[in-house]
Amino acid sequence: MKGAPMMGGNLQHHLHASMHYTDKNGVLGAPELQQALSLGGLNFSLATVAHIIRIHDKANRGAISFEEFSKLHEFLTNVQASFDYFDRDHSNSLTVNEIGDALNHAGYQLDQTALQAVFSRFDPTRSGALGLTEFLALTLFLRSSTATFNAFDSDRSGTVSLSFDQFLFACAHCI
Repeated sequence: MKGAPMMGGNLQHHLHASMHYTDKNGVLGAPELQQALSLGGLNFSLATVAHIIRIHDKANRGAISFEEFSKLHEFLTNVQASFDYFDRDHSNSLTVNEIGDALNHAGYQLDQTALQAVFSRFDPTRSGALGLTEFLALTLFLRSSTATFNAFDSDRSGTVSLSFDQFLFACAHCI
């Protein structure tokens, strides 16, 4: 696999050690997870790492257990495999068209305007391509956006009506 070496057993071993020897509480908070992910070549902001934790923290404690990390690791491995598969030109980046293909394959059917808006949100340098870290952040955003949307779309119609407070709630859970 191309991309960061973070998907191997060494990261899992490091995280297991961090959980039991750093502060001995058996969970990883945002700063600990951020450090561990950076060792694997994934340099996320603390806010993005906190978002990762919110998605995977089933006990809602603001940290993830080793079991939850194992699921996160599986998710990261799948995203990296998708990145590698859709990086057809082997440039270690995905263009907007490659992102569109990857999202279609994952079941997202975005129109061109929505695709361009999402792509631009994760391409802050306006390079026209996303690396693995940006692709992971985009994937996390879509995953949490889908879960939040589905919470409001109880009849699964694909349409929701929100008050401003509900809209703010939804936005806060997608970042």
